[in-house]
Amino acid sequence: MDERHIIHMVNSDYISALLRLVRLPNLVIIAATQCLIRYCILSPLLAQAHMELQLSDGLFTGLLIATLLTAAAGYVINDYFDRKVDRINKPGNVIVGKKIHPRQAMAYHLIFSMIGAIAGTWVSFRAGVPHLSLVYFMVSGLLWFYSTTYKRMLLLGNLIVSLLTALVPFLVLLYELPLLASAYGTPARDMADILITWVTGFSGFAFLTNLVREIIKDAEDHEGDMRYGKRTVPVAWGLRTARWMAGVLLALAVILLFLAWRQFVPDYYTLAYFLLLLVSPMVAVIVMIARAGDKHSFHKASLFLKFIMVAGLLYMVAVRFILHSFA
Repeated sequence: MDERHIIHMVNSDYISALLRLVRLPNLVIIAATQCLIRYCILSPLLAQAHMELQLSDGLFTGLLIATLLTAAAGYVINDYFDRKVDRINKPGNVIVGKKIHPRQAMAYHLIFSMIGAIAGTWVSFRAGVPHLSLVYFMVSGLLWFYSTTYKRMLLLGNLIVSLLTALVPFLVLLYELPLLASAYGTPARDMADILITWVTGFSGFAFLTNLVREIIKDAEDHEGDMRYGKRTVPVAWGLRTARWMAGVLLALAVILLFLAWRQFVPDYYTLAYFLLLLVSPMVAVIVMIARAGDKHSFHKASLFLKFIMVAGLLYMVAVRFILHSFA
């Protein structure tokens, strides 16, 4: 094996480790969420009211970059501070300290955070909503303190991560609403209620399902968390309580889906989508959680729940089809 081949393998391993560190699949989901909110929810709803999106494609791209880099920075700093406990919870997946030096990880965090904040500030000022630039600085700060402190506090860390997950789709709307009001006046204010209702539905679904997944992941990692003094739900209240909380929250999500269907989208396409791709899998996860007794079982339930979250995201594509069909 020659020297060039060895260097290529080392570089490939490093790049692969870096992509795992920033959670590339999660970043793809974040980008898809904001794109689908913009083009499958906001755009067709506005078209029905003879309105158009006001944030330009260029500024939306800047918004995407700011969001993705801020999220990537959060993933990096989380692994940086979790490298000891990860050696117990997931010894085969430790990146910081094995594949990437801790000082390099910290440098990536600072670079991603800084560029994300600059991009977010640029978009905010160009869009005429400079106060929204504060969002990126606040989120970066929350992610730092989450990694250092909040995730070790009972439920607080879970709630913060879930709220930030819910913020991802809402950010797109936050930039559009002031611009729509400026462009269309009173009609835009009336339309705002409809847009907020739709986006809140997706944000609420993201919040609930992510909160359940956080509890399940804590159950999966409770051995290492207990050793390092984290006060997660499974550590503080036991695995039985964690199972009950996750099951009740999923049941609540199922109820809210049916209420949303009856109140806002009482068509058979939506009902079929909810039953096949959301409700049935949720019931399956409830059963999986109730029977879970080891790390592998909880991990399987966590992966299944991620499929449900992606299915909820892809419902936006169905919404565009439904809105077009009944236009």
